[in-house]
Amino acid sequence: MPNTKAIGVAFADPELVSGTTVTGAVIVGGSITGTTIDATARISSNIPAGFAATQQGATVATTGNSDVFVIAPANGVLSAARFSGTDALTASDANFITFSITNLGQAGAGSAAMLAATDANTTKATGGTGLSANAARSLALSGTAANLVVSAGDRLRIRAAATGTLANTVTFPVYSLVFTVA
Repeated sequence: MPNTKAIGVAFADPELVSGTTVTGAVIVGGSITGTTIDATARISSNIPAGFAATQQGATVATTGNSDVFVIAPANGVLSAARFSGTDALTASDANFITFSITNLGQAGAGSAAMLAATDANTTKATGGTGLSANAARSLALSGTAANLVVSAGDRLRIRAAATGTLANTVTFPVYSLVFTVA
C-alpha cells in the first residue's frame, strides 16, 4: 500500500481484519491462507493471536452440579482455564468440588472433556487444592489435544460438581477461558 501522506507526516498502518489481502495471503476467520506468516511476524502485527471468553455463573451450591455455558466466538484451541469466586473453600477429601468443561459442539451432543479428569481439578485435600477468596485458580487442561479444539459457535458447559456437602457455597464464580487462534 503506497504512502498517501506527505513526507514527514505520520500515518497508521492499515488494520488486518478478516478478508484483508496481504501480498497474496488472505485472512479468513483468523486463519492465513495463500501464504505463511510466521509466528514472529504475527506477534509483531495486529493479527489476533487469541481470544478469551469470561462468564460469571450462579453461586456454586453445597450439593449437586452448578453449570454455566459459554459459546465459542471463533475457531481456536483452549490454552488456559481459570476459576475465581468470592468465598474460600477448605480442601476436603469427603466434601469437594470437581471442575470440568465439556465441549457440547453446535448440536449440543458433544462430549469432549476439555479439562484433565484428575484430582488437580478438585478441591480435594489429596491431590487437589482448596479455594482462596477472590484469587484466580488455574485449571489443568486435557492432555488430549483434539479435546481442546473449538469451532465458532460451539457450546461449552463449565461444571462445578459438588461431592458430599461442601462447607459453604462459593458466590460470584467467574470462569475465564483463553483460546489461541487455530
